[in-house]
Amino acid sequence: MRSVLYAVAAALSPGCYTYVPATLDAVPAGTAVRAVLSTEAQLVLRDSLGLRQQTVQGTLADRDGDRVLLAIRADGGDWRAGSHALYQRVALTPRDVLQVEVKRLHRGRTVGLLVGIAATATVVAIEAVVRGNPGTPEPPGGGPPERLVGW
Repeated sequence: MRSVLYAVAAALSPGCYTYVPATLDAVPAGTAVRAVLSTEAQLVLRDSLGLRQQTVQGTLADRDGDRVLLAIRADGGDWRAGSHALYQRVALTPRDVLQVEVKRLHRGRTVGLLVGIAATATVVAIEAVVRGNPGTPEPPGGGPPERLVGW
């Protein structure tokens, strides 16, 4: 049952985050971002990495004057069981980044998720107590002693 709860939490955890618009100058290095790229930058990424995306997700790795270094997923977001995400650092100019959004924790969704998990765990625990443990053997000696009536 615990593995089911973990699976549900993992499936719903992306709902705990939201992206908030920001200016590129205000985003500190190391921040998770989603960026909309110019057509020129899209063509460069398509030719060099095979990416065919207008919007990329990753981390703002560094900023150096007229250059922005983004660590983006180079595997196009294709995830397979047992595989690891492949990230590539890409140097762009600030004008190549048309729009940037930063990843923020959405408190309302997170609280809702935690309340849902807690409620599910509570219901499961109550059902387990009410049903008892069906694998528990009868105590030795059988049931209660018989009463003799009317001797």
